[in-house]
Amino acid sequence: MSAGEPNQLPDELIRLTWTLHRTLRQRQTPPAGETRRPLSQVEVLRLVSSQPGISVREISTALGMQPNNVSTLVTRLTRAGFIERRPSTHDRRFIELHPTGKMITAGAEVDDSLTKVITEALSRLPPQSAERIAAALPDLWDLARALAPAP
Repeated sequence: MSAGEPNQLPDELIRLTWTLHRTLRQRQTPPAGETRRPLSQVEVLRLVSSQPGISVREISTALGMQPNNVSTLVTRLTRAGFIERRPSTHDRRFIELHPTGKMITAGAEVDDSLTKVITEALSRLPPQSAERIAAALPDLWDLARALAPAP
């Protein structure tokens, strides 16, 4: 893409993010003793892991899903031992979702497998490529925050 074609930037970013997402999904290995989980479950697990205490409603908003569908996913993940439901410390009528030890261990295994895959792929690139990718990360994070829906 040349500097004179700014309208292609959104298209290229869309294609790139979908390709990276699909490729990482294909390359990740499930935790020991587990099968590959559907993407919707993985997204719920990632949110609970990154935001312990999150509610079903907050997850549904973040993922753009219906609360009843998120509730079903949370029930399945609770039964599988990945999520713990706890009454809110601020208002006992509300339930907070927290990762269990099993979830933390499984998440670390998945993250380790992806780290190895990405590290190996980066090692096959010229050093300047890895440096440019690293330099672009702050701007990509800024873009992600700018794209996020307002709370």
